[in-house]
Order: sequence, then structure tokens, then C-alpha cells
Amino acid sequence: MPVVPTVSGRQVESRGVQSAGLQTFSQPGIGDAFVRAGTEAIDVLGQAKQRANIALVQEASLKLSQTGSDLLNNPETGLLNLKGKNAIGKGHEYTQQFDAQIEQLAMSLPDEQARNAFMQQAQQQRIQFATQAGRYEIGQINAYEEGQFQSTLLNNGKNAAALYGDNAAYILANTQTFQQIEDYGIAHGWSDEQIQAKKIEFKEATAKATAQNAIGANYLQVRQQNGELSDTAAGSRRAVADSGSSDRARGIRNNNPGNLEYSKTNPWVGQTGDDGRFAKFETPEHGIRALGRNLMSYQRQGIDTVSEIINRWAPATDKNDTMSYIKAVCEQLGVSADEPLDASNPDTLKALCAAIIHHENGSQPYSDQQLTAGVSAALGLSQLPTKNKRYTGVAWFDALNESDQASVLRQTDALARQQQAEYRTMLDSRVRDATAAFMRGVEFPNPPGEDEFIAAYGVREGNLRYIEFRNLQIAGQYIGSFRNMPTSSITAYVEQLRPDTGETGEGYASRAELFDRVSAAATKVITQRQNNPFSAAVEIGAYKPITSNNPDDITAEVANRFSSQESLRTLGINAPILNSEEAAALAQQVRGTQNVDQTIKLLQSMGEKLPAPAIRQVASVIAPNSAATAYSALLLGTPDNQYDNTRPTIPYSQFIGYKPTMNKYDVAKVILSGDQLLNPTKAMKNAGITPVQLPSEDKMKDAFDEQVGNAFARNPQLRQISYSLFKAAYAGIAYQSGDASTVRTSMPDTDIVADAVKYATGGIYNGFNGGDVVMPFGMDKSTFKDRYTTSAKQALKDAGLNVNAVSNFTPVNIGNNRYRLVNGSGRWATDPRTNKAIVVRVE
Repeated sequence: MPVVPTVSGRQVESRGVQSAGLQTFSQPGIGDAFVRAGTEAIDVLGQAKQRANIALVQEASLKLSQTGSDLLNNPETGLLNLKGKNAIGKGHEYTQQFDAQIEQLAMSLPDEQARNAFMQQAQQQRIQFATQAGRYEIGQINAYEEGQFQSTLLNNGKNAAALYGDNAAYILANTQTFQQIEDYGIAHGWSDEQIQAKKIEFKEATAKATAQNAIGANYLQVRQQNGELSDTAAGSRRAVADSGSSDRARGIRNNNPGNLEYSKTNPWVGQTGDDGRFAKFETPEHGIRALGRNLMSYQRQGIDTVSEIINRWAPATDKNDTMSYIKAVCEQLGVSADEPLDASNPDTLKALCAAIIHHENGSQPYSDQQLTAGVSAALGLSQLPTKNKRYTGVAWFDALNESDQASVLRQTDALARQQQAEYRTMLDSRVRDATAAFMRGVEFPNPPGEDEFIAAYGVREGNLRYIEFRNLQIAGQYIGSFRNMPTSSITAYVEQLRPDTGETGEGYASRAELFDRVSAAATKVITQRQNNPFSAAVEIGAYKPITSNNPDDITAEVANRFSSQESLRTLGINAPILNSEEAAALAQQVRGTQNVDQTIKLLQSMGEKLPAPAIRQVASVIAPNSAATAYSALLLGTPDNQYDNTRPTIPYSQFIGYKPTMNKYDVAKVILSGDQLLNPTKAMKNAGITPVQLPSEDKMKDAFDEQVGNAFARNPQLRQISYSLFKAAYAGIAYQSGDASTVRTSMPDTDIVADAVKYATGGIYNGFNGGDVVMPFGMDKSTFKDRYTTSAKQALKDAGLNVNAVSNFTPVNIGNNRYRLVNGSGRWATDPRTNKAIVVRVE
């Protein structure tokens, strides 16, 4: 084992060393101090580490948020840019990508504590991301399904509409579509009522489209297949061999007093069934109507005497005693067998129907009111209510509702008349002169007589035209009183005089004639109000013609007209404040002053005496004659605080709450001066003044377009007006500067171009929200941006839309500091609740 060495020898004793310069001190608890210092150092390090972890977690959370935003909003790959079918199944896929990013970011953190903190935040973000992605995908799925469904209906409808000539194929196409509607409705939780309503909607819409295709292809065939028997080429026939049948009450029992044939394919209105060959009707009036319709069809074919009618109705070849029939009807009517009858006359048709009914049934049991109702319906003057819809066996026609069926047949009738109509010679100028006199309430000497109308148009049409002419003659008496009545009151008055379709008895004819005359007068007055409201206003004395060139007289009359407009509108007259001739004269008068200051003074004078809306109306009507004058009128007409006006006070409503970059007075003066330089008046030309020269039109247009960009893309007319003002402003600036270099014509001066555009438009904000915008006059860009954004957000909020979408819309100036909003695809912003355009006012 090893031996530890030891030392023996001298011993050393420890003693203190005396020294005057060295002192020692006792330090109690120094060990505790070191312990505390160590602990504090550890705490500081822990806090620093914690802060570092927080920063790292925040950084990771921010990166995750950015990743989520990119996954959703990336213009090329973002989920929210996937539409319809492309978005199906992508919600889960994008959520997985989001989860992968969470895992990657968590692994980048230094310790478990930081990862746990990050995962807590990430979990919340994941919920938000997954919810948004899922909701968006569901929305796109629904939109895709709805789009597919609607496209299917549209295509099926178009395909079915082309099958108007194939009944079986048309029915099959509709049946298949009904099944598709039912499948879609069940899958989407529709009620049975919703499914049925959608089927009916498709059926009727497709039937209407099919009807138009069928009419366009062969309207005669449509009428032949779907009209009543009287509309067909063969027409209706009497259903009995002769009037001596033992069962003469059969026609009365069947409500078919004319004993008309039953038809399954061309049923009568009100037809309920059949009694062998006989048709059965809901009411006697329906049977009388059918008889009248049949007689009307004879007349259209030129069969208009008793002899011709009965030979067609009850021919001897059918074992009828035709001659006895003709004799009986002639005795009933008091006419000869060969005397032409006008079946379009209600009284004539009623008498003819009554005579046939009496001969067919041995008696005529119906009241005069029943006969009148049936005949009126036959002539199309009224309609009889019916519980039975007409079915012709043509699938698309049967699918139409009663109103659309009637519309189709009316359309075919109109086309038939158009084809059959012949041009006729009009009466000579006496008719036109007489009519014009009547419409002015003046008698006309030696007016055309009935025989002249008959000679020109034949008996039936001649009589109708003469009655119309006679009614116009009497109607002139009512025109004067109608001129001072509101349109609504005129209409109500006429309606009060309208005879009831079921009204009969003594005095009915005179009441009907009075109605026709009053109605013609009302139509004349109302038509003038609609087609020439200015003349209507002059005729009643509300407007007086402007015959003076005195500015005060003109202003006074314009003020009178403006104050009269409200009462005119009450009458139904929306008259312009100036007619075209007056507008041209006023523009020429304003431009004709030799001193521009006089022009400005005139416009300011009008502005001080006329309300702002009146000035805007004046400017609007004179703009086509002189854009510079109209623009200056708008600038100077309304007193405000943007230029030195003579009024000591300005109404708050006319106070403009921003500091303008231009003075309206200066701008108007420059533009008016430039307009005179470019377009001297006749007096100026006579004085030897010639138009000044500008750079070429192409160069000026290019310079203008470069400045305004696409600000006028949606209003080319306003662009043309602004370009005209730009040229006037350019001329005014260039030729009044005193600098010879500014009037060169080789190339537009860029500085003058910029100023001229500002003068002509009020200011352009290029590149605002993706477009170029015409700002309110003299407003700077910063002010416009702030005030527009505030107003636009409020407008979107009021419409229930996302206010943060304001930057997605470009404002389009529509006048008077108002803007509509349009997005990049050209769609206007509208209030989804009212479907009205959203309008933003910037003040």
C-alpha cells in the first residue's frame, strides 16, 4: 500500500503583522448577499427568456395570420377567388395547409412553454379560418347548384319552346323538367307548395316562349289549332238538320240557343261539354256570345246579308228549309234578304242573334240585358267570367293561363288583320283642316258628310269613321274646360261617364255617345300634355312667350315659369323652362356681348333673382347651343362663398365648406373669353374678328384625354361638352397671357393643358380607387378623398353593405357633387333592399 509522506521540523506560528496603513473590517452576512444576487440574476434571466418567448409567439402568430390571409385572399391561388365548382372540396384542403403551417411554426419555437402559448392562439385562428373556409365553400356549392339548376331550366325551356310542332316531345320535355324540379326541391328542403309553384312558373314561362315561336313560324296555324270554331277556316255549323226538330227546347236547355256544334279541339269560351253534336255552355250569355262570334266570322269573309248568312248557316244541302229560315229572319229584322248588315254594330248583331234564336228554338226567351251582354262579349267590348279554362289539345297552349291564351289569339288576329288590310284613300285636306279646327274648339264650315266617308271607306268602315269624325267635332267643346283640370281629374271624369257593359235601357245610346265625345276631348288634352308640354303650358297661360331681349324681362319670365312648374306638374304638365328656340336665342344673346364682364354680370344678375334649381334648368337647355354659357351659368348663377358676389349674406345651404383651388369668377371669365375667341358671333365676324388657331384637333384631344383619363368613360356626351370647355379655357389662357410662346399651334402647352382641364372640369383625381374621377369644383385631392370616403362608407352602411368595400368602387360624377359607385367589372352599387343605385354626395 502506498505510504503518504510526512514532514517534521520547524513549526510556524501565525501572528499578526503590525502596519499603520492596513485595516480590516468585519462583514457579517456576506454569504447571504451572494445567494440573493444569484437568485436575482436567475429571475432576470427567466424574465428575459419569457419576454423572448412572447415575442417569438407573437411573431409566429403573425406569420400564421399572414398565411391564412394568403390562403384565402391570394389573387391567383386564394380560396376566396375560387368560384362555383372550383371551390368544391377546397375548404378542407386549405384547412390542411393551414394546419401544416401551424405545425411548422410550432416546431420553430425554442421550448415547450412557447409552443404551448402559440398553440393556444393558433387554435383560435384555426377555428376562424376553418369556419370561414367552410362557410365559403358551402356558399359556392349552393351557388353552383343553384346556377346549374337555373341553367338546366333555361336550357330545357329553350329546347321545349322549339318543339311547338311536336306535342308529344313538348310534353316529354316538360315532364322531364318537372322531375328535375322535384328532385332539386326535395334535395334542398323545399315544401310541396314551393315545388308546385316552380313547376307552374316553368310551365307558363315555357308556354309563353313557345307561343311566340309558334306564332312567328305560322300564326294562321296557331289560330286554326287554338281559336274557337269561329276562328277556323271551316267555321262553326248548325248542329241540327232543320228547325222543325221535335226537341226545340234543346238549345235553351244547353244554354246554346244558336245550336252550335261542339268542338273538342276548338272549344268555345264557356263551353262545358256536349250533348251529342250540340255544345253546352255555362250560361245563356256564353251561348249568345258564341253565336255572335260565328256571325262576326261570316262578316270577315264578306258574308253580310241575311241570304248569305243563312245559306252558310243552314244550307239546303243539309236538308234545311233555308228559304223559310231566311224569310223568318228578314221579318224579325225588318230588312230585305240582300240588304248588307253591319254585324260589328252591337244593335244589328243583337237583332240578328235574336232572330236566329227565335227560329232555332221557337221562341226568344232571353232578356235584352242577356242579349246585350252576350253580343258585347262577342264584339270584344267586354268579357264574360268563366269557370272553365279552354283546352285545345295543343300542349303549350293548354299550359297558358286564360289571360295569356287570350293574348295569343289577339296577337294572331292582329297579324291576320295586318295581312288582310289594304291601304285606303284618305279624305281630302278638308278632313284634316276640320279636325284641327275641332281640336282648337273652332267650328269648321262645310265639314265632310257621312256619304263622303262611306264613299271612301265603304259602309261599315265609312260609318265608323264618320262617327269618329262627328265625335271629334263635339269633343272640341270639352277641350277648353279640360285644359285647366289635372290629368287625373280628367281621367276620373271620363271614367264616371263610361257606360257599364251590362247597362241597357232608355238613354243608353246617348250616354255611350257622350262618353265617346268626352273621351276624345280628354285624349286630345292629355296627349298634348305628354307630347308637347311646353305648348300645353303656354295654351293655359302659365307660360308666356319671351318676346323681349331685355335681360330683366327674360329673368322675370323664367322666374314666373319656375314658380309655375309645381302647379303645372299638379295638372300633369312637365314643361321645360325654355323651348329650343328660346334657349338658342338666350345663348346667342349672352355670347353676343362684346365685354365678357357684361356677360358675367348678366349671369350673376340672373343668379341673384332666380333660385338655384331654375338656373340649373336654364343651363341644361342652353348647353346644346353654348356649353361655355351653360357652364358659366352654373358657376356664377348661384351665389356662394367661392367668388366675390354682391350679396352681403349667403344662405347656409349655399355655403361651400372647403377652400377652393380656383375662383369661379376667373374660371368663367377665361372660358367665356376663350369661347368668343374660338367662335366669334356674327357681329364679331362682321367687325373683322376671325377665330383664333389652336393646335390640331388630334393633338388637343390627346392632351385632353391624357389629363382626364377614363373620368368620362360612362358619359361620352359629358366628355364632349367638357372637351369643348377645355378648348375654350385653353384659348382663353393662351391668348390672354401676353406670352407669344403660348399661342404656338405646333403642340399644346402642357402647363396650359393642365390648367384648362381644371377649369373645364373642376378638377380631375387620377388613379382614385382604380379610376379617374371628376371632383367637385375647386376641391383639392386630399379633401375629396377624405370627404368622399366618409360619405361613401356611410352610404354603404345605410344600404346594409360592408363599409370596408368602399375602396372596391370607383366614384362616377353624375352632377351637383353627387357620385354613383361602380366596381371593376362595371356593375353599379345598389341598395339590395330597394335595388336603387347608391348615390354619394361630397360637400
